[in-house]
Amino acid sequence: MEKPRDPQKIALGWLLAAFAALLLSSEPVRQLSALPETIRISEGSTALMSFSWPMTAAVIQDEPVLSSLSETLSDVTRLSLTGESEGRASLTLRLLGFLPVRTLSVSVDEARTVVPGGQSVGIALETDGVVVVGLSDLGGTIPSPARLAGLKAGDVIAAVDGVPLKTTAQLTERVSSGEPMHLTVNRDGADRPLEVTPVRDANGSFRLGAWVRDSTAGIGTMTFYNPQNGGYGALGHAITDADTGTILPVRQGDLMESAVTAIQPGKKGEPGELIGRFTPESRVLGSILSNNARGVYGRLDQPLRSELYPDGVPVMSSGEVRPGPAKLLTTLDDTGVHAYDCEIVRLTGSPTSERGFVLRVTDPTLLGRTGGIVQGMSGSPILQGGRLAGAVTHVFVSDPTRGYGIFIENMLETLDDTLSGASEQAA
Repeated sequence: MEKPRDPQKIALGWLLAAFAALLLSSEPVRQLSALPETIRISEGSTALMSFSWPMTAAVIQDEPVLSSLSETLSDVTRLSLTGESEGRASLTLRLLGFLPVRTLSVSVDEARTVVPGGQSVGIALETDGVVVVGLSDLGGTIPSPARLAGLKAGDVIAAVDGVPLKTTAQLTERVSSGEPMHLTVNRDGADRPLEVTPVRDANGSFRLGAWVRDSTAGIGTMTFYNPQNGGYGALGHAITDADTGTILPVRQGDLMESAVTAIQPGKKGEPGELIGRFTPESRVLGSILSNNARGVYGRLDQPLRSELYPDGVPVMSSGEVRPGPAKLLTTLDDTGVHAYDCEIVRLTGSPTSERGFVLRVTDPTLLGRTGGIVQGMSGSPILQGGRLAGAVTHVFVSDPTRGYGIFIENMLETLDDTLSGASEQAA
């Protein structure tokens, strides 16, 4: 016979569970859990943190790269971290000065200056391989050979019979032979082999039953130019296929001069758009070397100039960015780049993603013309305290005055990797 449970132990268990739930949902715990694993600070700059509990910080470092100062005002503890020189340190936060509650890594990075963008740019991109955007049967009772072979929308056909595939015309010519085809297909970043045999349709032509695409074009916004290496970053998020959401791999591409010709304001539930124009005769600004989750990257043919910031601006590390007033640089017409008021509302706790912080447009002029953040504005630089903090990446469909931003340090890191990879290929 089962022993009766002790009511006092049951009550104590419920009480402890309720206390744990209350503790985990408290503001101090949320503050601690929102901190990234690594806090980045520019050399000579200071990052600030606030806590609702009395907190101290213990720094462990081999070299004097970081100094810290904490002070308690009323019920708030303010912690400042200053980067003295390049290097790394370990930071342990202690509750009441003795109870360790979180250990973080701190990276002090080289102070950098870049030229902020805000210009509208055209993007003309040819894919590395062809992207499958859809599958269709051949009519009547003839099913799609591509579908039967296992091909899916979003796949990238990288090669046919071991020969790299560059254009849809190249694929069409190969299909017309009617011979079995050995495909190298990239799916979710991994290559896999597939074999498919074209089938005649009702008109007697050989077909695969797949819709494919090998290029795309659109407009976005320049984020920054780095005069130290001639590289640039734009958009802050990937160019994807409109039908499948696949990030389009770059074979070659051009960054083009473009003009904003009209504005479709955004409203709740309906994202707006900057309507731009560029033609094959438009001036080529530079090359596109990479398209990835953090944006579009390459080299400019000529240095970028900024009328608003002719000497460039210092770069902020993610650890220095904090909620508060900021400026958004973008182009709405032929008068060029203008600065508009916005606010960094909160940090998301995802410092390495393209959604590192939430911002809100507050400028009456920008709100009046666009309703907030609209498509085509992705990549617009965000400055805080005269330093480049990040760039606009996404708009909230439910509230066009708000959107996400990416920290600029991530875009700079991606540019460095892109240019390094391009140099290795050239060698």
